[in-house]
Amino acid sequence: MGRVGKFTVGEHRLETPLILPVINPNSDLIPAKEIGDIGFKAVITNSYIICRNEGLREEALSKGVHRLIGFDGAVMTDSGSYQLSRYGEVEITPDEIVEFQEAIGSDIGVILDIPTPPEVSRARAKRELAETLTRAKAAVPLRKKMLLAGTVQGSTHLDLREESAREMAKLDFDLYPIGGVVPLMESYRFADLVRVILHSKKYIPADKPVHLFGAGHPMMFALAAALGCDIFDSAAYFLYARDGRYITSTGTLKLGEMNYLPCQCPICSSHSLGEMKSSDDRVKLLALHNLHATFQEIKTVKEAILGGGLWELVEQRCRAHPRLLGALRVLGEYPLENCEPLSRPGAFFYTGSESLLRPGVKRHLARINRIQTTAKNLVLTLHSQKIPDKSGFGSNEEYHVCTVSPVFGVMPSEIEEVYPLTQHLYPETLDRCQTAMIKREARRYASGFERVFVDESLRSLGVEGEDASGIDVEMSTEVKVQALGDYQFGAGAGEVLFKGCRGRYARNGRLRQIFDGDTLVATVRASDGILIPSLEGARRLLKLPQQRNRVVVEDFEVCKYIMEGRSVFAKFITSCDPEIVPGCEVIVVDGDGGLVGWGRATLDGRELLAFKVGVGVKTRGSLSGDSDVNVEE
Repeated sequence: MGRVGKFTVGEHRLETPLILPVINPNSDLIPAKEIGDIGFKAVITNSYIICRNEGLREEALSKGVHRLIGFDGAVMTDSGSYQLSRYGEVEITPDEIVEFQEAIGSDIGVILDIPTPPEVSRARAKRELAETLTRAKAAVPLRKKMLLAGTVQGSTHLDLREESAREMAKLDFDLYPIGGVVPLMESYRFADLVRVILHSKKYIPADKPVHLFGAGHPMMFALAAALGCDIFDSAAYFLYARDGRYITSTGTLKLGEMNYLPCQCPICSSHSLGEMKSSDDRVKLLALHNLHATFQEIKTVKEAILGGGLWELVEQRCRAHPRLLGALRVLGEYPLENCEPLSRPGAFFYTGSESLLRPGVKRHLARINRIQTTAKNLVLTLHSQKIPDKSGFGSNEEYHVCTVSPVFGVMPSEIEEVYPLTQHLYPETLDRCQTAMIKREARRYASGFERVFVDESLRSLGVEGEDASGIDVEMSTEVKVQALGDYQFGAGAGEVLFKGCRGRYARNGRLRQIFDGDTLVATVRASDGILIPSLEGARRLLKLPQQRNRVVVEDFEVCKYIMEGRSVFAKFITSCDPEIVPGCEVIVVDGDGGLVGWGRATLDGRELLAFKVGVGVKTRGSLSGDSDVNVEE
């Protein structure tokens, strides 16, 4: 679910994940310009504090909030909800604070919602949610130039979170904060936080940024990004500094108890620990370090998202605290497979039992059930991390040959070159969870076969079956390509696509192209084993049941451009297969079901229908067939 996105705010083009340092309009400890110099492109300040201070109010109304705080980037303003939660009331009406935010030139304003704390009675949570929704509906017509945020509330009542998100979505806000969660973070109730976020996000429009209100400690950025949060804010950099606390990506240290400065930010590299401890500017120096540490972690998260290592980073960060680790395990309880890209750069690294809960593992365990085989005999061997033997040993019509991995369970030999099956690493010494998975998945998969043959290495781990040492079968190309089709496009797709087809292999023994006679049907991408259909392959995909792997564009003029090989913009997509995942191969059809294009989906099914900007499908070629198919993208 982690994503790097572009977010236009007036004349400012921001990139998410984004952190907004809180600017206190009553404090000049760190001028906003210095915060901007670190690299922050946006900040958040409190419009209620400004409004209640006569001097600040008049200056903001005459000069604007940007000049008031001295920041030329994007400025978001909060509405006083924090003061409402702390003191029980605010001396301004919900409409007045929205109008004031507009009047002072805020780039992003926030409605005055009621931040219901955790664990209140359902009656109170429902009553306060109803009031928040009433205020939200009244606020929408007051929006003029500024973007407006509609906060999702509902306490820890998950059904109310869903109701709040559904109703807020109807009002078409520009972004959606998830509010009322600071008490959960302060008390390290990260498992409950995960539940609140996921149930809130269930109905938040997929094309709108999600703001996790009050989340400002770097140790949880990776997890929050993996949950689909795009924007964070916090005054932690200043509040922690005032208390003598030093922020790191894995927790917080007390400056007075430290022996070294474990950071190379400009502050830590230009001051000794002794200088920081004794300096009259200690609070400012600490706050600046905390800002640098915060900004660095946001960059680390972005790199992990784009580099394919977000889950590994999440698992590293969540091991910094037992409550975070517990939250990660809760995350594994939710079905996130459709949000996970089909392929990523880099190998899958097993870092602990929590790796078995990743969406990619769950997706594989579901997809192997798509593979249709006529074989009555199952052969199971233990997966090896050595360079695979390309001698040709594999499945045919009589024997279904599989390796059993301590990460992915059963891996049929036909699909072993598909990412991430061919690119996963784990410690040589297996842990109990891996051993249990091997036995569980082998037993489950074997239940559909008449005879099961098991090699000695698996038998030593407790997997039951006949001795497989005398079995030596050669992989059938037709069996292989049909299994690849089933695994990628759904049960039965392999026969529709590749019945009677032959394969062309590279010198290293890997399948590279699939032909029906002299007609190319599909290419197997070398980097990840994904099938890339040719024009003929796309035509054959039309024979699959309606909606499967389909993206529908009804605009006739747009369809003409797509037929010429132009990419499909998301705003023109009217319906699609909800099971589409980012990176999967799809066909594009018109309103009558006729083929107009084919290519790679850049978004999941929900996002394809939600986004109004950007490319939804990168096409592979034109229907005229006179252009080369782009395989590597």
